[in-house]
Amino acid sequence: MTTSAMRYVFEQRVSHARVDFLGEQKLADLLGLFEQAAVEASQACGFGPREYAAARRMWIIRRTRLWRAAAIGGLDCLRVETRVVDVRRARSLREYSVWRNHTKVAEGASDWVYFDLERRRPAQVPPQLAVALYGREPVPSLDRSPALFAPPQSAVHRSYVDVRVVHLDHLEHVNNAVYADFLEEAAFEWCHRHNWPLERMLAFGGALRPVAMDIEYLEDAQLGEQLEVETWGRLSADEGGAPISADFTHVVRRPHGSIAVRAVSTYAWRRRPSVLGLAPI
Repeated sequence: MTTSAMRYVFEQRVSHARVDFLGEQKLADLLGLFEQAAVEASQACGFGPREYAAARRMWIIRRTRLWRAAAIGGLDCLRVETRVVDVRRARSLREYSVWRNHTKVAEGASDWVYFDLERRRPAQVPPQLAVALYGREPVPSLDRSPALFAPPQSAVHRSYVDVRVVHLDHLEHVNNAVYADFLEEAAFEWCHRHNWPLERMLAFGGALRPVAMDIEYLEDAQLGEQLEVETWGRLSADEGGAPISADFTHVVRRPHGSIAVRAVSTYAWRRRPSVLGLAPI
């Protein structure tokens, strides 16, 4: 592991326990790598869990965007790079890039919010913390991306998920990476409803897999709540009728109707590998 004024780098091998039914790294695992990079980078510049606990502060993710350029398989050794690109009042934008050898296989960015654990609200980032995270002065402040657009007016598919103990993280809320699993499950339910269940995809030699996602976290879901996942989808097919890509819009609602998460995602067709255990094509 190495650090510099602007960038933190670490390497990690992908576990075969964290790949999907085609042999590709699960999206939630990639999001977990992003979060791990942010935590390690902060600790490397002098602000780890003990420092944040003493200040009664914590960073939480408000929004993450990611893009996967190539399939990552089990046993692939990845180099994860991250850097803070700005600090703005109670927020900090952090970028990530993931490399396999000399090829960039994924990238992303997360908008983190500095949170007061006692007052349960965002807190202003202290100047010394901003400088430490960015690496030097002055620390830039960038405009944020516009909010995700309103859901389409087309027919919606509704699915439901119960928040369980295994979904919670150390802050006792549903971890950001877990929502990727919720949304992927909802996307495949939508496909099943539109005559493309997973079994049929596999019979065609592959399946749709998420390659891009923009996910915004608005409220914390609580243990025991039943979440409603609203999904709108659009499927593109080749001349033979087989799917080649799909786009989804999701809204995750809490029991009283407020929005916990909203997201858009893009899926692309991955072909099953010829050798079991390798990444899909």
